[in-house]
Amino acid sequence: MPATIYTTSGAADLEYGIVNETGMILTNFSRNVQSVKTEVRDAENDVVAVAYSGLTAAITLDGYINGATTFDVANLLTLSNDTDGYGLTGGTIIVDSVNESTAQGDFKKVSVSATQYASTMTAA
Repeated sequence: MPATIYTTSGAADLEYGIVNETGMILTNFSRNVQSVKTEVRDAENDVVAVAYSGLTAAITLDGYINGATTFDVANLLTLSNDTDGYGLTGGTIIVDSVNESTAQGDFKKVSVSATQYASTMTAA
């Protein structure tokens, strides 16, 4: 059953929940946008210039396997969850690692780590 959400006018734009991915009941989705920072320091070690470039995002998906998955290491990944914003929009997402686990009396879990790049890329 979908959640019924009540808010005040001050919280009208809150976002709730995540979207399941193909073959995965998602329990956690995280996206950390970062850049390469280059600084120039003077003789007194004070920063006199700084440049930010090379935006990427580290993406983590955690959840339960629910059918066929397409999480192959070093392959492209298309996600249902929002991967736009915080200075990085679109581009290419590539799977870095996949960790599958199961335990007695539990369902099979999967954790996927991927990197989002600003450029649109294809396999050579």
